[in-house]
Amino acid sequence: GNNKTRQTTVVIDDPPQALLSFRYRCDSSFELTQLEDMLVDKRSYGLFVIDRSEAAYGIASGKRIHVQEHLVSNIMGKHRQGGQSAQRFERLIEEAAHNFFKRATEHACSYWLPNLENIQAIIIGGPGATKDYVVRNEYFHHEIAKKIAKTHFDVGYSNESGVRELVDNAGALMGEIELDAERQIMNRFLSELIKAQPRATYGEMMIRKALEQGAVDTLLISESMRKNSVEIECSGCGHTWTSSLSRTEELPDCPSCGVSNDSHKELSNTSLIDVLSQMSAKSNSEIAFISIDTEEGAQLAHGFGGLAAILRYPMM
Repeated sequence: GNNKTRQTTVVIDDPPQALLSFRYRCDSSFELTQLEDMLVDKRSYGLFVIDRSEAAYGIASGKRIHVQEHLVSNIMGKHRQGGQSAQRFERLIEEAAHNFFKRATEHACSYWLPNLENIQAIIIGGPGATKDYVVRNEYFHHEIAKKIAKTHFDVGYSNESGVRELVDNAGALMGEIELDAERQIMNRFLSELIKAQPRATYGEMMIRKALEQGAVDTLLISESMRKNSVEIECSGCGHTWTSSLSRTEELPDCPSCGVSNDSHKELSNTSLIDVLSQMSAKSNSEIAFISIDTEEGAQLAHGFGGLAAILRYPMM
């Protein structure tokens, strides 16, 4: 029959992550919220709030905020009596504070370090000056310290609610950090592209060729990319070929015999992103998804067809 309107089937055997809750709902549409949440970018932010009485830390990833631990210091209050007794108690108080700061930062660093490559930045907050003190006096692991955002945020508490308040206060900074990282990788691509022997390429055909040769260091994919890789069989001559199409595009005429698309057969239909991701995995290539929220990101989507690559070596 006429294939001008094509059906797309996506089969998911197992979700990429375990479901955290069970939901039963009767509706005219599928409930996909939990599955959609799994598709968000895995880039995350370390969160840390502290004062002299308590601390908490965790991580923000996508729409989720996870508070890993809340610690209480048990630091004694200031001693009112004078003389040597007051000095001794003051030393004990400062020693207890030092030990608490050390314990809180060590716990947080141990939690973040295994996943450090996916953490964009560490966001620090608290209701007083302690947040600045622990950073200035190098309580954090040196690798963690490299990712601490320069701006520290005032929040009302140093517990779970303080961590969530920190995310609210630092939202603009977190978004800007992500966009800045995207600008940097796009500028790297653009600077390579204008060289005499560029280690960069773009367009689906050249990207596939580079991936097959193992030449791709980083694959850049626009978040606006919505094409599928469709394998088609000609109804006239039996010729098979692959074409990348959006969901609204009609099947093309046969490139071999020119027969129209009226009775062509779809043999397979796979997301182009999935196809390129599988090819990238085989060649150990990194993948960077680029939003259209920056000038550089819009240039990738509209000027380079949504696909570009930074190469390991120039392609002849």
